[in-house]
Amino acid sequence: MNDTLQITAAFIGVGALGLGLVSLCIMLTLAFSRVSKIEERISRPGTSALEHRKIWGNDPLGRLMRSGYVFTFLVLRSVPSSRLNRSAAKIGDVSTQLPLRMTLWAVVPPLLLYGCFAVLLIVGLLL
Repeated sequence: MNDTLQITAAFIGVGALGLGLVSLCIMLTLAFSRVSKIEERISRPGTSALEHRKIWGNDPLGRLMRSGYVFTFLVLRSVPSSRLNRSAAKIGDVSTQLPLRMTLWAVVPPLLLYGCFAVLLIVGLLL
């Protein structure tokens, strides 16, 4: 591989790393208040949303896990599959209507973080 391609891949990797860290910081600070509100709205007796709130707590690792859990719920309930909707129903109430802005705060930062991680993996394979 020539030097120009390696340098370009290295810059893309550094950019993905920086953007992923910014996304992680946003997920743990700004977006978490919306994630917490979503947890309150989707939780009902017999679902695991409230249990995870008690288990993981409010420290940075707990916030990351709870954000990932709400992200998983929102993705599973939006896929047109009865099996995945049943899985989402174990997490929370799938019939709950959520505002679009609140949903975007819970979906975009994790998607950005996971996308940056995928870019980092690909760049690591190229270097």
